[in-house]
Amino acid sequence: MAPPRSPHAARRYALLTVDVWDTLLRRRCHPDAVKLHVARVLVLRHGGNLPRENRGIWRLLRLRQQAEREIGDDRRKGGLDDEYGHREVYARWLALAGFPDGEATRNGLIDELERAELEQEGHVTYADPHIAEELRGHAADRTMFLSDFYMPARHLRLLLNDKGLGAFATDGLVSCEVGLNKRSGRLYRHVHESLRIAPDMHLHVGDNPHADVAAARAAGIEPHHYKPSDEHARREAREAGFANRAGYLRDAVDDLAASASAPAGINAEIHAYGVRCSPLFVGYVLDIMEHAAARGADSVFFFTREGEFFAELYRRLAASNVLGAPVPDAMLLEVSRLATFAASLETCSTDELMRMWNLYSVQSLRAMLVSLGIDAAGFVSHATRCGIDIDEPVTWPWQDERVRRFLDDGTVKATLEGHLRQRREALLAYLDAAGVPTSGGSMEIADIGWRGTIQDNLAHLLPAVTIHGHYLGLNRYLNTQPPNALKQAFGPDRNASDALADLIDFVAPIEMLSNSPNGSVVGYEPHHGTMRALREADAAENAVFDTCSRHFQRGVLDSATFWADFLRTHAYTAGDLRPLSLQIWRDIISAPPPFLAHAYFQLNHNETFGVGGYADKRERPPASTFVLALVSRNRRRQAREFLRHCGWIPGLLAASNTSPAFRAAVRLYLTAGRAARHMTRMREGFRGIARR
Repeated sequence: MAPPRSPHAARRYALLTVDVWDTLLRRRCHPDAVKLHVARVLVLRHGGNLPRENRGIWRLLRLRQQAEREIGDDRRKGGLDDEYGHREVYARWLALAGFPDGEATRNGLIDELERAELEQEGHVTYADPHIAEELRGHAADRTMFLSDFYMPARHLRLLLNDKGLGAFATDGLVSCEVGLNKRSGRLYRHVHESLRIAPDMHLHVGDNPHADVAAARAAGIEPHHYKPSDEHARREAREAGFANRAGYLRDAVDDLAASASAPAGINAEIHAYGVRCSPLFVGYVLDIMEHAAARGADSVFFFTREGEFFAELYRRLAASNVLGAPVPDAMLLEVSRLATFAASLETCSTDELMRMWNLYSVQSLRAMLVSLGIDAAGFVSHATRCGIDIDEPVTWPWQDERVRRFLDDGTVKATLEGHLRQRREALLAYLDAAGVPTSGGSMEIADIGWRGTIQDNLAHLLPAVTIHGHYLGLNRYLNTQPPNALKQAFGPDRNASDALADLIDFVAPIEMLSNSPNGSVVGYEPHHGTMRALREADAAENAVFDTCSRHFQRGVLDSATFWADFLRTHAYTAGDLRPLSLQIWRDIISAPPPFLAHAYFQLNHNETFGVGGYADKRERPPASTFVLALVSRNRRRQAREFLRHCGWIPGLLAASNTSPAFRAAVRLYLTAGRAARHMTRMREGFRGIARR
């Protein structure tokens, strides 16, 4: 809504001055969000030069505010107002933050920060939609802008010209250039003296009730309080959002969900769910981007298969300049546990195979050989000679004498070690062709989780390369970690804390939503003078991608432009997104929409590595199994095995293809199990009391 016509419109003045911020120009964010953004640029580009305790952008904002206060106090002691220029603030700010002496000047860092702040002001600033009409209603011999600000007039002129307002105020004066401001009234008196204009021939237009109205009136000026109701309401909402950033973020999700629509050929319900869940995936990708950029990486290698989705989201956010700073390139690395494990082994000994057996303590020889990427058919007779059926599940195979005899057999050993050598040479050739450093240095990788075993395989293969891994979540490591494999999680990390451990209990649905239709990598082969990955796709698995995952992913990807602008404009970090992201993750797992649970239990899940095949999530025991499990040890074992392999109990209960009888039987079994565990804990407590 435009402001009412000014009562001063009929009079002609010698001078018309116009405030800049929230009068000529407005920001789409709180003013301090611009400073937060500059702090983020400092961390991304030069964070390694700062003490660790000063690498948080909020900490840096407080230090910048301290620098402003200190310089302002110095000016006041010298007889001026408490004004400061941005470049002198940068210099003192960097010193307070612990930036090494002399580095700021030598590296041109102050110029770099100035460019970043000007670019961000250009990104968030827009012309007040009513001010042009307002100014046309005032007659004056001369018009200029007058601002209390820490950047000089030449920078404000650039912004005004860029936003189409340059013609309304071609010249101006800023408080930082003369050390006097409107708040004290001294800047007004300076203007009158320097331009030789009588105060009563001066009209000033501005939004601030003190600096632009009361102080102007006290200086003998005719003030006009400019406060259009619509724009003022938006400003108040932004200020409230800055004070409650978590609430503002949730409101942004609601705004996005209300405005998003599915393109043709995309399921609207699933697309909308992807839009709603987008902060989880955007937060993870932003976390990768921030850490990799801060380390000065040239690229981030995203692991197949989920990495294909994550890399595309990364590229879309980067293309929209989400950080307002250069970020590493997103590269796809076609790898899998199956394609890298054998290549990472020096020998096929029980000691080396423990890296797999620690994950799969029950395994047949066939599953072991398939996990090494070798055809098991040629080893049937060797297994028989060692007294073992190649398909027999073996508990703790490293302790089984028959398995030991099989691995120690001269023919088997020679064949397997030749196979390992071939796999190693092929993988090294592929990595080299993909641009991976193989002889030294460091690299950034990204994978969904959950223990980082592919990264471990590469770390064993490339001992001279430090590999920084970025994960959505990390489960507790079961193998000794290679010293050159460094890992961090955006979500829960059970190696650091069990606070969010329940999110890791059911990860298969997150994998399904992030999956690719392009199959899993099984090995590498020469192709036109280079090495390419061989992939194996499963039609049943891809059917779920076609009916669910691709629609969900499209919703997330379609949200990227919105999030890139929102996160940059308001200077949100991955850490700011994390609480909401983890709540979304929890909601996906514990309260899924029926379509998601239904899709999951149509899945043919690839478990070739370790298990040696696919797990069909459609297979279920009869409902009676869970009822009889209350009295039968054998049925309890069957029920436990099914629930362990189903991968998602809340989804099983929510799925539309779960019959009411089956759902009731499972709930009965789970309730009885909880009651039994509670009674056991009570008995143990009573025994403890009795012993005391």
